[in-house]
Amino acid sequence: MKDLPRDAARCDHPRKRLEVKSRSRIMLRTALGAFLPVLILAPAAQAQPPDTILSGTIDLQQVLEAVRRDNPEILAAHKRWEAGQRRIAQAATPDQPRLDVERMYAPSLSDMIGKPDEKAISITQEMPFPTVLYLRRGLAAKDAAMREQSYRAKVLEVCARARAAYAMLFLAEKSLFIYDESVGIMRRFSRVAESKVSSGRGRQSDALKAQVELTKMLNMRVTLEQEREAFQAMLNALMGRDAGAVLGAPQEPPSAAVVLNAADLEASALSARPELREALLASQRADQSLSLARSEFLPDLMIQHRRRSDPMRGSTYDAILGLSLPLWFWKPAAMVREAKSERETAQAELNAARLSAQADLKTAWSRARAAQRLLEAYRTTLLPQAEESLKVAESGYQSDKTGFLDLLDAQRSLLGFRLEYYQYMADFERRLAELERIVGREL
Repeated sequence: MKDLPRDAARCDHPRKRLEVKSRSRIMLRTALGAFLPVLILAPAAQAQPPDTILSGTIDLQQVLEAVRRDNPEILAAHKRWEAGQRRIAQAATPDQPRLDVERMYAPSLSDMIGKPDEKAISITQEMPFPTVLYLRRGLAAKDAAMREQSYRAKVLEVCARARAAYAMLFLAEKSLFIYDESVGIMRRFSRVAESKVSSGRGRQSDALKAQVELTKMLNMRVTLEQEREAFQAMLNALMGRDAGAVLGAPQEPPSAAVVLNAADLEASALSARPELREALLASQRADQSLSLARSEFLPDLMIQHRRRSDPMRGSTYDAILGLSLPLWFWKPAAMVREAKSERETAQAELNAARLSAQADLKTAWSRARAAQRLLEAYRTTLLPQAEESLKVAESGYQSDKTGFLDLLDAQRSLLGFRLEYYQYMADFERRLAELERIVGREL
């Protein structure tokens, strides 16, 4: 017991064990409150999910695949990215050319169209300085790249929420299973107590205590069933399905053996986290915006070709090259100062995003490691000890060597440790989902 984590050692106290059911209930209700907005905001299903989701059992990978494919928030982010890509060609294209048709010196208004003495057809193209089009295209490309990172961040965010919802649904399912087993055990104890009372070797209070404990378990089971339905609805909404759609029972998440190396995770977060890459792109975009603002000092161009026709000279051709005069220099100067401020802002936000990523990673890694260690302690030490203690207490009660309270305390301890084990498993899954969102990749 000395090698166990502090939290695990405290759980061995009898009074602490009596609080496990209320702690389980609080944890489930807290997660329920965190995911409630998903039920309100998510629309109906966008596509028919595969049959493996509808019944039987489901695993985490099936859920994440359905989320990436059908989640409305992810689909909306992807469409915004596509729209940003379509703007690149628009930014690099000048305005439409203009066609002018002139009819001059007509003898009367009635002959304005058919019989003028002089006719002219001209085509005019106005366009900014060539480098301006190049810079505009670069800005549009940066905007599209930033939208891509926003899309990837949204995928990671929604998948993290789905992973946490899956973990809480698995916890509710396992809690129901544990309570069903505990109800069966308590019914067996109740029969033993009643048998001892009828034979004169026991007390009536022991049988009443068994019935009270059994009733409390059955009431808790009703609450767990309601919470399981709520988590099923949340997971369905995240997968883009109707909240009341049939959902199979979740299998145990396979992540308990994940190796969490802090140095590797930090390197991945600094290189692959979408929010950080988006901030870097924003800084680069600010540099290009400054170059574009400086290009406002350059003149715009106008190219015109005109064909004239008159009785004296016949057909003639004109070519015109025009330039705008950037006389109001204070306007582009103000644009340059604004672009410089935006560049400094983007650089500061990039530094803030980098520091925030490191801090978030450190916090999430510490929480995940703590949950993983507690999970291992329960699996290797506390659960086997509690199971053996229950066997000894039941044998002692049947042979009149121990009292019913000892048996009841041993049963409560086992129930509490089993529930806490799966609580730490669900907590580890939630921390792992948070880590994946921070580092920008699956672990």
